[in-house]
Amino acid sequence: MSDNLLAHIGGTIRTLRQAQKKSLEEIAFEANISYFYLSQIEHGQRNMTIKALYQIASALGVKPFSLLPENRISNAPQNKTNILKTLKQLTTQIKAL
Repeated sequence: MSDNLLAHIGGTIRTLRQAQKKSLEEIAFEANISYFYLSQIEHGQRNMTIKALYQIASALGVKPFSLLPENRISNAPQNKTNILKTLKQLTTQIKAL
């Protein structure tokens, strides 16, 4: 995992936490993780588990994917559109049979 990714996720967590005017201790407690672990995550020094990602997102009141860089999820709407187009085409072809 690249250091840039860890720094981005950690920075996003810190920004959201500060915007909510919550301390590291409060979010760590709500996420059921240690203060030290959360501090390392925020500084991009520690890779977290998927479970911790979900716990932190829950403590911040956001969806886990919102902590990831946008370019990691930006293709999702396009992929959904392509899938729907393909399904419509298949449905039309099946009806023609």
